[in-house]
Amino acid sequence: MIELVYDTVNGDQYAPYASFVKKCFEKHSDITVKEVLDLGCGTGGITALLADMGYDMVGVDISPEMLMCARENTYGKDVLLLNQDMRSFELYGTVQGIVCSFDTLNYLSSEKELVKTLSLCRLYMENGGVMVCDINSLYRYEKVYGDNAFVYEVDEDMLVWQNAWDGEKEKCAFYLTMFAEEDGVYSREDETTLQKYFSAEKFSSCARKAGFTQVFVYGEKDFSPQSETSEKMYIVLK
Repeated sequence: MIELVYDTVNGDQYAPYASFVKKCFEKHSDITVKEVLDLGCGTGGITALLADMGYDMVGVDISPEMLMCARENTYGKDVLLLNQDMRSFELYGTVQGIVCSFDTLNYLSSEKELVKTLSLCRLYMENGGVMVCDINSLYRYEKVYGDNAFVYEVDEDMLVWQNAWDGEKEKCAFYLTMFAEEDGVYSREDETTLQKYFSAEKFSSCARKAGFTQVFVYGEKDFSPQSETSEKMYIVLK
């Protein structure tokens, strides 16, 4: 049921992110980007926007429920959706661009898994292409998430989001509780997910082990540098 409020929580960020991805392709790619993989595409919000920009899109996600939403959001567009784990995904051919948005890579549990996933991205990417992704900064885990709780109300539905940050293990647990209303009756669904913090240095090292030769790290989608209060690291891999 979490997918019911996903677009409401994140929707206002889709257009700026898609625009940033397009600018990254134009700024950093040595080849024309036509085919693009959206790894961890979720409900397909960014996938649909990139398709509207003229890219041939492939969306990969591990959640069948998310992909059902993505199918609706990308209906009538040139998009192929695949239900696969990003740690072991397979494509039918190569792409020139890859996007992995909304800290999807932080759901990998170790540097070993990160190298494995990025190696697959490199395998399916043509020489000269680029991968655009983002990961959460230490500032976000310590100061924004921490042990804080958030509540989102969407019409009659409600999402309660409790965080628990473990600084020693550099991992953050998200305890999500969704209350969905239908015909005056509420149903409840609980979900627990875990994210791993990767520093810019560790991420860059993993990317190079995976076969990428250049790593660009930005603090915002306007290509500004990282600061002490940057909540994200926007990363371009070549």
